[in-house]
Amino acid sequence: MSEERIERGRVAWEPAAATACFVVAGLSLLIGFVLTTRWLLNFQLHPLLHGLGLALLIIGIPLVILGAHFMDLRERKVNHGNGREAVICR
Repeated sequence: MSEERIERGRVAWEPAAATACFVVAGLSLLIGFVLTTRWLLNFQLHPLLHGLGLALLIIGIPLVILGAHFMDLRERKVNHGNGREAVICR
């Protein structure tokens, strides 16, 4: 019998991290929006929930930016692995 080895490449973690960031950011923004709108909760009766909603709204935006950064890292690795140089626009 011939021995065949299957070599696996490195697992790309960037797409999984970008997906996780986008999902968590979407949930954070959605829950933050729900907790800060007046038609669902009265912020005078629930100031803690209103503050939590504001914090979730603020946290959601950097998470979207972080997910985009992970996607950019993956694109640069793929372009670098194919022998093409990544074009960086400044």
